[in-house]
Amino acid sequence: MLSHHEYLVRERTTEAQRHAREARVARELSARRRWHRVAQYAQAAETRHARRLHRADVR
Repeated sequence: MLSHHEYLVRERTTEAQRHAREARVARELSARRRWHRVAQYAQAAETRHARRLHRADVR
């Protein structure tokens, strides 16, 4: 049977692991959103560039 101290240590370790797991998930989601925004920006820049080239060819 666990002593009170062992129980508290185990509970604290479990809580620390849960917190670390949640922080890791939050960082991963943040990174995905950031890369998604970068991809959207790159796509928009590519579209703008293509339009400019097209306009230059038309003239």
